[in-house]
Amino acid sequence: MSLKLVIPLIALLLVGPLFAQDDLPLSEPINYDDSVTDDLTQRAFWDWWHIQAAQGDVIVVDMQAREMLEPLLGILDPDGTLVARSDDGTAGGSVSLEYTVQQEGEYTLVATRVGNENGTSDGPYALRVRRANEVPARENAYQEVTFRCQDYEAANAATIEFADDPEQATYYLISVYGLDGFEPVIRVQFSAVDLTDCSRDVQGVSGNRYALPGEDPITLTDPAVYTDHTAQLLITSAAPVGTVTLTIGSANASPGRYLALIEAFTIEPGDEDGIRIGQGPLASALPLTLYMVADSKSRLDPSIHWTNETTAGAICDDAGRRGCEGVPSPEGLAVYIAEQDAEITADRFDAGLVLPPGPPALRDVTLTAFDQRTSGPYALVLMGELPPRS
Repeated sequence: MSLKLVIPLIALLLVGPLFAQDDLPLSEPINYDDSVTDDLTQRAFWDWWHIQAAQGDVIVVDMQAREMLEPLLGILDPDGTLVARSDDGTAGGSVSLEYTVQQEGEYTLVATRVGNENGTSDGPYALRVRRANEVPARENAYQEVTFRCQDYEAANAATIEFADDPEQATYYLISVYGLDGFEPVIRVQFSAVDLTDCSRDVQGVSGNRYALPGEDPITLTDPAVYTDHTAQLLITSAAPVGTVTLTIGSANASPGRYLALIEAFTIEPGDEDGIRIGQGPLASALPLTLYMVADSKSRLDPSIHWTNETTAGAICDDAGRRGCEGVPSPEGLAVYIAEQDAEITADRFDAGLVLPPGPPALRDVTLTAFDQRTSGPYALVLMGELPPRS
């Protein structure tokens, strides 16, 4: 079986404490826009919630008490010094606290009661933390050149971001095949849970087959040949994981071409799926081709729309045909997944786009059905190249 990155349901439900055994105070991580709940007792009369903050962030914390609890909030800086304290709350009331971060680091939100150890109130509470200010200067549109994965360094070839569908269980299979020396690495990050992982796993890929347009099919039969040039990752979760960020890299910056397959997505009538995609810094001098390939058993007629700095927008319905002549036809593109006995085959009705060379920024792309009436599963296929380091 392929390597599975299985995310426990409880890790995704950021609405309550993970462990509250033996009536002890909590000390747990929290992110902006998270809401949590817990009970303060005579023994466990405080909880610590740890948040990573950048200089200039304006942290706003709201604590709503229930029953007879008299709420009180505090914020500790990375050195453990109390830098902000709320007013005393009344029984069953609420308190709020705002603090502008002076230095980057881990801050601790202290949820407690009036009087702390000398207080007498107890009861349940709800706490929410948010960032009041938007800090455009912190947002870096450009991607990192390399990233660490296990005990080696990988060069960033491409990044793609997409939002997980909250109405269905999470299931994504990512397969990357390297050609001409490319050594695939897959890194995955989730916005809803503090988890980053990377893989060069090849378990279960024996028997897989792939073909690029105009080239002969390649079947994976000899591990000595495909181990360094294949990576596969299966992501499953019983609950949504938020925004998924996939980075495709090459170990040790080994140059070459790659073919990446991401499944399974679904379009319903009237739906639009938004993604962000772009070449990594070392690959930004070369184009990146993206195809939206419909499941052969569905009636989906894929369509891609994207806007860049130099055009008002471009729509591609049938790659390589009228109105989409600038995108190579995907005919001949196929990937066979042996474990699933499933084949993804592109044809002249599938949509595509070519991201031209340029700054390594992520571009916004919209995926939908041509008339927004058809529906069905589809896969994303990326074809790109990482040049040698100069």
